[in-house]
Amino acid sequence: MSRLSAVVCLFVSLWSSPGNAQEPAIATPLRLAPIFGDHMILPPDTAVTVRGWGPAAAQVSVTPTWGPPVRTTIAGAGRWQAKIQTPGRGEQASLLIQCGAAKVHVRDILMGDVWLASGQSNMEMSIGKGGGVHNWEQVVRDANYPGLRVFTATRQARDRPASEIEGEWQVCTPDVAASFSAAAYFFARDLIEANKGPIGLVVSSWGGTRCEAWTSGAGLAGFPEFAKQLAAQQDGNSEQEQALRRRAFFAAAAKARPVAAAVEVTVPDLWSKAALKDFDGVADYTRAVALPANFRGKQLRLELGAIDDMDTVIWNGTRIAGSERDGVWSTPRNYAVAAKHTNVESVDLLVRVFDTGGEGGFTSAPETLRLVIADDSAAQSAAESGIESVPLAGTWQRTVRAEMKELPAWPRSSGGANRPAVLWNGMIEPLLPFPFTGCIWYQGESNRTRASQYRELFPAMIRDWRRAFGRDVPFYFVQIAPYGYKGDTGQCAQLRAAQAVALDLPHTGMVVTLDCGNARDIHPKAKQPVGARLALLARAQHYGDPVACSGPRAIAATNQGAVVHVQFAAGTGEPMLMNAGVGFELAGADGKFHAASAIVEQGQLELSCDDVGQPTTVRYAWHAAPAWSLVNAAGLPGAPFELPIR
Repeated sequence: MSRLSAVVCLFVSLWSSPGNAQEPAIATPLRLAPIFGDHMILPPDTAVTVRGWGPAAAQVSVTPTWGPPVRTTIAGAGRWQAKIQTPGRGEQASLLIQCGAAKVHVRDILMGDVWLASGQSNMEMSIGKGGGVHNWEQVVRDANYPGLRVFTATRQARDRPASEIEGEWQVCTPDVAASFSAAAYFFARDLIEANKGPIGLVVSSWGGTRCEAWTSGAGLAGFPEFAKQLAAQQDGNSEQEQALRRRAFFAAAAKARPVAAAVEVTVPDLWSKAALKDFDGVADYTRAVALPANFRGKQLRLELGAIDDMDTVIWNGTRIAGSERDGVWSTPRNYAVAAKHTNVESVDLLVRVFDTGGEGGFTSAPETLRLVIADDSAAQSAAESGIESVPLAGTWQRTVRAEMKELPAWPRSSGGANRPAVLWNGMIEPLLPFPFTGCIWYQGESNRTRASQYRELFPAMIRDWRRAFGRDVPFYFVQIAPYGYKGDTGQCAQLRAAQAVALDLPHTGMVVTLDCGNARDIHPKAKQPVGARLALLARAQHYGDPVACSGPRAIAATNQGAVVHVQFAAGTGEPMLMNAGVGFELAGADGKFHAASAIVEQGQLELSCDDVGQPTTVRYAWHAAPAWSLVNAAGLPGAPFELPIR
């Protein structure tokens, strides 16, 4: 949970409904949707709907530093929203949200464009983790861009639309840049260097996922093959069953008896570098924390950094918080501790860590683990007293509770994140409404074997997003990179062709990656050119800069005897050849393709092949990891194509 999504006040009320009369309940506390947080970017000169939750029927005011307050009444469901008009690009500002005595400040806001970056693993791939991109160490050292901010959404798949998704804004510095999406970072960095900043990135991606998962149920209405799954998800039974199984898992972990005595460890404690490197299961971390006098009776914020995979926090015997679901392994933990829990001199703090596979433990830097005062005025007093935070890194006691095999199976649905609409529901819907400037997208590998469906599905997804956004936002996407799939019989080439169909929609652009793939690595390290080409599309098409933004795009082929002439779309540049003109093939009536010789004469591409006397079809780069040679004067590669010869 982001800091500004933390509980800042409690309102106790009675609620009544059939069968529940006179049962006490805690009203919804004042808080904001996590996308509205410190360091955020807001689009300039735009109507922005600020939204959040609070006690039903109460009054909320949203006061921007650049204008008068906007007031609204919280609905019966505890939700509220207020529309504000933002100032011009580059302005720095803040927001104050008030509800009675409760206040939330959103500080260090910049006005700039906000791009939504989504897709599967090649969008998710970070700059410096998992091996990193080319020259990633230097990239990270140079990543000092105060006007570039990134909000990385937590993974979550939902059968039905969610109202909230966690994440927090980070200012781009060398301290944090290694974890940013590489393709999105290079896109934003190039826009910043082209004086288009400030730039915000909202990265909502998930490796190995399919296009239909990112499309809403309404957007899939024209695809009867998904109807049965969508109907099953709508009844809610699968999510209810999952919730019951999760509760059983955590209950069993709480009841499990420790398998060994406690040992002293230093936190952060990464399991792969400790005695637990081969362990999957549950371990308790405990320590006593003395509260300074000025912390007592105050609302506090418990910051624990990222914890792999999940955690439950118990404060003096009471559970106060937890991240108890899939996909949060890289999300920093920022938990609110209500004032009713803090009027004590000392705290017995227990953090129960759950690792369901792979890495485990506390994974962030030591300085990120701390306890601070959440209330602004109290925090200022603490700073003046010289005690601003209580460090939590250092010596803890670690007790192994149970191995995964001793607990009920952790519930993961059979379809997971690739069921239709579940990522739209979980990772796009809860970001809205937000006036995104545009979208960048890198996905397709997981739909590789269904290219004919993708020809319709991908454009349908783009139209679906635009419907939800309320306008035809720019949408720039990346063709799948070369990779040597075993047994490929043309599926990759067909998928790339299916991706290109989306160029028939207005305000779209496509990045070709033939020259920056790796036949042995499905996650190529050459993400710099991918981001640079996405930025060129945005500069040319959205910002109006006079720059080349795409390579030659073949649209027709004719022949004069045995020589084939290929025509290209206007504005994509005059064709040029590299690498001895490789990658072109011709076929005759028998459908058998043979390598063709290629030359460029007076700006025209000419192909010929002695083995094909009467060519009927021409194709280029029509393989999983193809040879390539077609570029324009700007060095931008031409897209693969297959065309009949007229």
